[in-house]
Amino acid sequence: MPMRILGKTALAAILGASLPLSAAARAAAPTGAAPGSSSSGSWSHGSKDLFGAAYESYDDDLKVSARSDTAPISNVWFTGASGILTEVYWPTNDTPQTRDSQLLVTGGGRGLFEERRDARRSISWIEEGVPAFRVISEDPGGRFRIEKTIFADPDRDVVLQRLKITRNVPGLRFFVLHNPGAGNTPLGDSAMASTGDAPGAGLFAWQGPFAQALVASVPWRDATAGFSGTASDGYRDLTKHRRLTAHYRDARDGDVVLTGELELPLSPGATELTLALGFGRDIDEAYRAARASLRAGPGALLDRYRAQWRAYQASLRPLGSASPGLARLYRSSVAVMKSLEDRAHPGAFIASPSVPWGDVRLDRASAISPRTADRITGGYHLVWPRDLVQIALALLAAGDARSPLAATRFLSGIQLSASDGAWDFGSLHVSKEGSFYQNTWSDGAPYWKGLELDQVAQPIDLCYHVHQEQLVAADACWDLVRRAADFLVAFGPWTPLDRWEEVSGVSPSTLAFLCAALVHAAEIAGATGHPDRQIRYRETAERWARQVDGWTFTTRGSIGKGRYYERVDGAGGPDAPRDPNDDRGYVLRGRFWLERDVVDCGFLRLVALGVRPALAADIVDSVAACDAALRVDIPGLGPGFRRYVGDAYGFDPRTGERTRGMLWPILSGERAEYELARALEASGSSAAARKRMRPYLDAMARFASATQMLPEQVFDRGPRAGQPTGAAAPLGWAHAEFVTALREHEDGRLFRLPIRVTGGRTGARRR
Repeated sequence: MPMRILGKTALAAILGASLPLSAAARAAAPTGAAPGSSSSGSWSHGSKDLFGAAYESYDDDLKVSARSDTAPISNVWFTGASGILTEVYWPTNDTPQTRDSQLLVTGGGRGLFEERRDARRSISWIEEGVPAFRVISEDPGGRFRIEKTIFADPDRDVVLQRLKITRNVPGLRFFVLHNPGAGNTPLGDSAMASTGDAPGAGLFAWQGPFAQALVASVPWRDATAGFSGTASDGYRDLTKHRRLTAHYRDARDGDVVLTGELELPLSPGATELTLALGFGRDIDEAYRAARASLRAGPGALLDRYRAQWRAYQASLRPLGSASPGLARLYRSSVAVMKSLEDRAHPGAFIASPSVPWGDVRLDRASAISPRTADRITGGYHLVWPRDLVQIALALLAAGDARSPLAATRFLSGIQLSASDGAWDFGSLHVSKEGSFYQNTWSDGAPYWKGLELDQVAQPIDLCYHVHQEQLVAADACWDLVRRAADFLVAFGPWTPLDRWEEVSGVSPSTLAFLCAALVHAAEIAGATGHPDRQIRYRETAERWARQVDGWTFTTRGSIGKGRYYERVDGAGGPDAPRDPNDDRGYVLRGRFWLERDVVDCGFLRLVALGVRPALAADIVDSVAACDAALRVDIPGLGPGFRRYVGDAYGFDPRTGERTRGMLWPILSGERAEYELARALEASGSSAAARKRMRPYLDAMARFASATQMLPEQVFDRGPRAGQPTGAAAPLGWAHAEFVTALREHEDGRLFRLPIRVTGGRTGARRR
């Protein structure tokens, strides 16, 4: 890539006043090219201890721009696992640029200390609702202590780590090991190590238009660039020699790694310093951003970062009065969800800032363009319409009126048109007009091009609710709603993928969303003067609602009394018979399953959305089957639920081996909503409803990590029961389910506006 060379005068101005050197001599400047070659790189751990970004407000046009109150804008998102910095995203929330960055220590009569592997650590938020984190890493042998505060520069594309390193014995040497992953791939990167040459002292990496610079507020004593896992890898050098013996300036086109020694005194004492990881279109721009953050003063930047998040949190509802733990997780959840939003594409909330089971997920991409699913890993840093709607509605429940509007606008922009072709499944040949792809990048480009009908229905639900909150007129929703509803009527109710994205069929959970969406669409059609569509949508919803049991409720199942809603029926295709008592089945992960032998708890959405009463006999029987097959009560923590009978989606993070499906905290939240509806239906008592919800809300809070990150899954038994697996964390959907359920607990009623099905008539139930 082209590199601008700074003159001596400009370089001196950027570097500022020189700092005193320690007694140890500085090594020779890095020179030459590192030997080695590319290899397959893996991403960092999928379960994050920390995640955050600066809070950025919208301008008057719902964009994040120079006209925003929080401008200048920061376009970086940081993550961390095991107490160290992991993926950092720039310039959008779907493009990781690093894998990890940590400290290594030698000296003091011991071998190599690796911060991620060897530290005794504690991690905490610096204050409630502000996603900046304090990490304390201590050497078990008592030689040193490292205190870090990690946050983003609120005005620049820079992640900052403020460090206080206390050395208790002489002779300690501190190194930074930095693993880039520029452009969302560990491969194809180039790196440069410099102790003072242009553009300045630092560790640099780039690929195409993505460049980064890691600089320090103290000088670098030594530095080298190399290829991961080879003889030029600084980590291997330190493991063998306890110091850097190789000093390579460049490593080009591969799985590169950078190592630098910080210029710290060798005597005991304490030193404060800052590491700044800056980004830009080339290494010069990245370097200047990082140095600008150091000149601005990390303390002042942290104060501004805090103030912006405090102002946002103060604008929200004060939920969580039931307990300090619930209130704390509420504030953390809001910060996590808001941090999932992109800046260049407002309303684009990714599912999670991680690759699930990232430490066992290899990345074999060899180029960053074209950006396609077979070349670049999407992980969970993609936009699913379902997850986006869940997050937007949760923020609405929290009192944020603008984020749901931005989300609605984003969904309108990615909705498919007739020019995108048609969906073909069996006898179904339907234009893609009005539908949505399974997921997209944050700019709307498709990643997985599957079709899930609940993901077409839920944007209608979001539009309806922002209209009901009087945030927009019905006319503003009509285009998205009409196109999506027309598609559902033409295509439904059989879905090519259910909400777990593994099998097709008629799903109770999907049907619940379809019926609710069409009822809401009918109301908007009526409000906008479209009576023909109003009748068509309503009649379709009524017909499907009447047929839910006949299509999906089995009386010949193998669980309990044999009476429950199946996960899906008609899995063989849209033309397959829909008989929940037949012997049809499907193959999942190499095993054949009868449709009637697989239950999940998704039928609870029928109650939460008003398609079925909570005390209906078929619902009550299904709850019993769900509990018998999927519920796990973990002592001291509370009830959790597996997704469905036969689930095998999981890996053990310690071994990398596939496991059966674990417990999903989302499902405890969905059960809390059912218990609310059940109590209200039985007695009308809000107090009774809150009491029935509480064990499930408390369980969700206990399933969160020590740093308030709600994971996709937690272990279901053994010494790690209730603890996060290596799956994605934080998961936006899980935080959204918690916040929505917490709002319902406070109000003593369902937050989503449920429909009403009575005597063959379906209508909207108003609050």
